[in-house]
Amino acid sequence: MSEPITAVTRRALFLAGGAGALALAAVNGSQAAGSNNVEKANIQLVKDFCKAWADDPPDADKMASDFLADDVTVRFGDTILPVTGQDAAAELFKSFLNNGERYDLKIVDTCAHGPVVMNSRIDSTIKDDRVTNPTQVVGVFVIRDGKIKEWSDYV
Repeated sequence: MSEPITAVTRRALFLAGGAGALALAAVNGSQAAGSNNVEKANIQLVKDFCKAWADDPPDADKMASDFLADDVTVRFGDTILPVTGQDAAAELFKSFLNNGERYDLKIVDTCAHGPVVMNSRIDSTIKDDRVTNPTQVVGVFVIRDGKIKEWSDYV
């Protein structure tokens, strides 16, 4: 009896490779002595950014200016074209925050290596007091000068 063949996607390979590389780097202890403080600050920046999506009401322009680099690139998955720049990111955010919707980005796990922060999340839509559509997401953030330079989400 033969086993069924399971297709492996680029996304799965990327996520597995990225997670493996981060884990290997952490295990090898190749971090510079001062990088732990930088990594902690980078993780806190990403946590604060994720929390801002649940503000009532969320302010897309403030989120962009407070957390994103001027030349940020944002990718909300492989079905939505990436955008570049704070203004374009704010407009993309607004397209998801219409009709009084907010988002609960519940972080399950986070790891960092230098400027890269990766989190596993469950993102849910909040409309009025209802929380719906929980979706498992992996977010990869690159931090530069205390701001998010790149953000890519993988569902």
